[in-house]
Amino acid sequence: MKLFLCSHFSSVGSLIKEEIENKKVAFIPTASLREGYTGYVGSARKLFKKLGAIVTEIDISTEAYPTIKSLFEDADVIYFTGGNSFFLIDQLRKTGTDELLKKELAKGKLMIGESAGAIVCAPSIQYIEQMDEKPEDYSQEDDAGLNLIDFYVLPHFLTAPFKKVTEKIMTEFSDLNLCPNNNRQGIVIDGEGSKVICKD
Repeated sequence: MKLFLCSHFSSVGSLIKEEIENKKVAFIPTASLREGYTGYVGSARKLFKKLGAIVTEIDISTEAYPTIKSLFEDADVIYFTGGNSFFLIDQLRKTGTDELLKKELAKGKLMIGESAGAIVCAPSIQYIEQMDEKPEDYSQEDDAGLNLIDFYVLPHFLTAPFKKVTEKIMTEFSDLNLCPNNNRQGIVIDGEGSKVICKD
């Protein structure tokens, strides 16, 4: 399974430019849809454009399943923006996109997860509730993540405005295999599942 997990994609995406250049990218902004600040979505679009990627945007919370399926099957890279982790996992599981994604990753496609897009890869996302508010219409009975990795990404570590909350999560969830990640770092998981932290 190939994953690139980060806090701020536009700061570190160039680290994997050979994986992105001129490739077809399924761009999923769903996590950001209910957020006040979404500047990171625009900066990600710019970086993909600069790298010559062919980008198709799709919101999995409103799009028909067959459309999502054909886009994922056609894409070389599947990218999830940051935003609200609970809203994202709810939509992934509710629509069946979670299983669709796993099927495409099993074919060797690259998934890029930024912030919320990285958090949802963990076995559970319960640890992030202090940073991300659970939506009122959250429909899941548990906080299970996609379980693609055996650790827990803690994005924006010691970065404003998340400095205090990330320190608190590190302390309160010290029993978890937390992987603190600042805005200038990316985590590469290669086909064999080994983890490499790279810096901009």
